[in-house]
Amino acid sequence: MAKSEPNLEKQEFIKSSEIDFLEKFERFFRSRYKKELLDIATSYPIKKSLLVDFTVLDKFDTTLADELLENPEETLKIAKDAISEIDLPIDGDYEINVRVYNLPPSRSINIRDIRSENLDKLIDVEGLVKSASEVRPEAVRVIFQCPECGKLIPVIQDGKKLKTPYMCDNPACGARGHFKEVKIDLVDTQRIKIQEPPEIIMGGEQPSEMYVVLTDDLVSPEGRKKVMPGNRVKITGILKKIPFKLASGASSTRYDLYLSANHIKTVEREFEEIELTKEDIAKIKKLAKDEKIYEKLIESMAPSIYGYEDIKEAILLQLFAGVPKTQPDGTHIRGNIHLFLIGDPAVGKSQLLRYVSELAPKGRFVSGKKASGAGLTAAVVRDEFSGWTLEAGAMILANNGIAAVDEFDKMRDEDISAMLEAMEQGTVSVAKAGIVTTLRANTAVLAAANPKYGRFDKFKPLTDQIDLSPVILSRFDLKFPIKDLPSEERDVRLAEHVLNSLTTPQAIEPVIPQATIRKYVAYARNHCKPKLTNEAKELIKNFYVLWRSKSRNESGELTVALTPRQLEALIRLSEASAKIRLSDKVTAEDARRAIHLLEGSLKALAEEPETGQIDIDRIDVGISSAQRSKIHTMLSILDDLTKEIGKEVPIDDLFERAKEQGIEKITAIELINKLKEKGDLFEPRQGFIQKA
Repeated sequence: MAKSEPNLEKQEFIKSSEIDFLEKFERFFRSRYKKELLDIATSYPIKKSLLVDFTVLDKFDTTLADELLENPEETLKIAKDAISEIDLPIDGDYEINVRVYNLPPSRSINIRDIRSENLDKLIDVEGLVKSASEVRPEAVRVIFQCPECGKLIPVIQDGKKLKTPYMCDNPACGARGHFKEVKIDLVDTQRIKIQEPPEIIMGGEQPSEMYVVLTDDLVSPEGRKKVMPGNRVKITGILKKIPFKLASGASSTRYDLYLSANHIKTVEREFEEIELTKEDIAKIKKLAKDEKIYEKLIESMAPSIYGYEDIKEAILLQLFAGVPKTQPDGTHIRGNIHLFLIGDPAVGKSQLLRYVSELAPKGRFVSGKKASGAGLTAAVVRDEFSGWTLEAGAMILANNGIAAVDEFDKMRDEDISAMLEAMEQGTVSVAKAGIVTTLRANTAVLAAANPKYGRFDKFKPLTDQIDLSPVILSRFDLKFPIKDLPSEERDVRLAEHVLNSLTTPQAIEPVIPQATIRKYVAYARNHCKPKLTNEAKELIKNFYVLWRSKSRNESGELTVALTPRQLEALIRLSEASAKIRLSDKVTAEDARRAIHLLEGSLKALAEEPETGQIDIDRIDVGISSAQRSKIHTMLSILDDLTKEIGKEVPIDDLFERAKEQGIEKITAIELINKLKEKGDLFEPRQGFIQKA
């Protein structure tokens, strides 16, 4: 008897504490949240959760607040019971959830720092949603009926396997097995996987991940929008454990951890959602009025890298972006600006990409050699915890940010093609393993690549120097070659810049700090939607028409200097330029800045060396009009020789006839190789050529 008395006293103490907590919660809700409860009552069951600020509860009663942190499951049940004691104008039975937010900083824990001591405690976790399962009903309580005495036995379900009674709890019965399911209480459930934010990851470490279980109204249509893959969320929940399963099916002594979510808040870290103070806004507006704001911003872009003013200006415009538009017929025109850099080794391409990915709040740096199509867009994966789920790739995780892709040329064709939809439409469509959906990937791309043969050759088309499809190259608004050409004057300045940056780092401090640039871009993207003035329209139109009119060269060959893609690029670049001034109008000066960048890009990559004509096909198609003309000439010669000699034509005869038509032997060899690559020609035997 002596042993049982303390247990009875403990049980009585717990019972009295629960009653005390129930009364305290009822007083708390009546005094602090009566209006909110009445609002819920008017829209119940569409709205069925009361949001409780933890700091308000802590001020009301510290004991309640402490109990909620240490024993959240039981305390939240008492809080729900307290609400049911309040007479609300709701017909029938009702159950209102209590969802807590704004926990003390000590309860905000990084995923990698979660330990067993946090089990069954209320904590805050922040991360990026990596994958999300479908919403499915799950049993939380099942009522069984004894086949012998008919007694109803409720069993709480808190695992993956259905729990059934071992025996009837009626002392007069004690029957075992074959209990009938009478009633199942279901709740909608969704499982998501979150990954810790990139800024807390130490160099070279794998980002830590955690599963989160969402229930009830957290998975409503509105709630699901918060946990789309790529979104950044802050989740308040109870840390729980689940045993690993061994191959035999038995439970392991090791446990996996998951978070039972109580409250979810989206933490938008895109440019548009950076919080700005009145002082920040005043400083931004003052900077925008500076006559040399463009020069100062360009100078502040990656100051450790010497030169490349045009490229830095283009990256600056990429950060500010154009204005996305939706036409009356539903056609979407992107505002994102995509840039492509191709250049010699050791010219700072990777460093530029790293800088931009760190400057953009949702920036992602990806190395093409180690990236797959699924890693860039989305993958459908299966695991024991969630079944088939969608896992977001870099383009989705960088939604409304910038994806910096290094070694773009090392990617496989099928992986690059997966990016096409994201770059043009801002979405990623998935149709795998029965999952058919479209995810947002409104992401700007900054890509860099090395020429196939080491150094960039301006005399060869871009597609001859890089293993990339013209289709993907045409998606980039601006393309810049970076050439490492010896120049005594430039080399001296470069050496001085590098030495100064290493010995006296303060010498290369940016004119405008990185944090200020980020806020500046955030304000401009959120508040400025500039429109083209008549002067800007006229300037862009005249430039486009003038360059298109140069489409026939002296020999009569038809070339295409510009396409409508470049026209749209000019508009985006001009709008981004206007945003830098926080202007709602795109002026002629903005149009000139865009034209200057596009003109420089085209002259560097699209100029035909033999004629001096700008031919966009050198970039977007890979075969210039001059080459096309020569290919037609070569094929005509081959047709004539085939009629004279037969199917197998000696290559030397082809070279001789080509020279008579003005095609040198080295050019003829290049053209034959192109035709052989495409499968139009082949060598039946050495020294002979034949049409396929």
